[in-house]
Amino acid sequence: MKIALLTLPLHANYGGILQAFALKSYLEQFGHEVWLIDNRRREQPVGNLFLWTVLRRTVESLFHHKDIFAELNDARTRDYKRSEIEKFIYRHLSPRTIAVYDEADYAALRDEGFDLFVVGSDQVWRPRYAKEVDPYFFSFLAGSPLRRISYAASLGTAACEFDQRAKERYARLLAEFSGVSVREKSGVRQCRDYFGYDGARQVLDPTLLLTAGQYETFLKQGTASNDTLFCYIFQIKSDMRRALGRLASQQGCRIVHRTDRAVDSNGKMPGIEQWLTELHDARCVITDSFHACVFSILFHKPFVVCINHRRGSARIESLLELFGLESRIVDSGSELAAVLDVAIDWNAVDRKLEVCRADSRAFLSSYI
Repeated sequence: MKIALLTLPLHANYGGILQAFALKSYLEQFGHEVWLIDNRRREQPVGNLFLWTVLRRTVESLFHHKDIFAELNDARTRDYKRSEIEKFIYRHLSPRTIAVYDEADYAALRDEGFDLFVVGSDQVWRPRYAKEVDPYFFSFLAGSPLRRISYAASLGTAACEFDQRAKERYARLLAEFSGVSVREKSGVRQCRDYFGYDGARQVLDPTLLLTAGQYETFLKQGTASNDTLFCYIFQIKSDMRRALGRLASQQGCRIVHRTDRAVDSNGKMPGIEQWLTELHDARCVITDSFHACVFSILFHKPFVVCINHRRGSARIESLLELFGLESRIVDSGSELAAVLDVAIDWNAVDRKLEVCRADSRAFLSSYI
């Protein structure tokens, strides 16, 4: 079967790239030919990006001037910093279709001989992230007999980001899907309430379809140590930074701090393999990232979650609820040590994971 996979554009985002890799790899295990739709956004001129960045970040982080300049540097060096990440995309996310930018480009895919179109995972149905949402509801296939499904599509947040006109439009498009699955428990309700679709199913994020062993083949042996506290937080506040310092001192370990930004003056980011290795080999993980939670679960890493409500908390809360790990969420840095002192019953987590995997795989099997 020839399958077209549509997800958010692949930028310098570890989780976004790994979920695309996971779904593609899982489908290929059954002999399917999987093509990634090479959807892109037309970039604004750098000058406009700088102005927008300064305005947005100033409002959001008025007292965190270092973050503002970090993001400016991130924008300025965006191409260079992605070099290692681009290598992973080139090696593991091919073949790809021609680059598509607009409705006409998407419409051309109807004649490429695909047997099935799959949209997901990640926040493909969240206007704030997807920007132009129509293609993620397969607007370019409207009225076509071509089969389409969603796998673990996410609306990202429990709050509604659609106006009434959008709800009606996407209700019509969703009615043409052969099957609909979403990543969050709240997504099942949202499909019903927003789009009048009653048959949505909750499934695992694609990264959880693969085993820890399948990711461990990417680890870079000898490049990370187990005396580290892996901190993957996108916007860290000063009180949390101080709490992390105290925690690292108490545990006799050093902090490895990663974000989706450059880590040196040249704008270079660690590659996917290095990111996985640092998380895998760390003593513990502190994060506000959905996919860092996922890989902490897969690699059996003690972890704590600092929810970033602006980026969307529903997806993390839904994931942790699935495995009975809601207690890993903290509201302040003062709670870090206490949560880490509570051991996780990994046997119970793994049993639940296998049940959910079987259900998620069954959903895909019914269409492929």
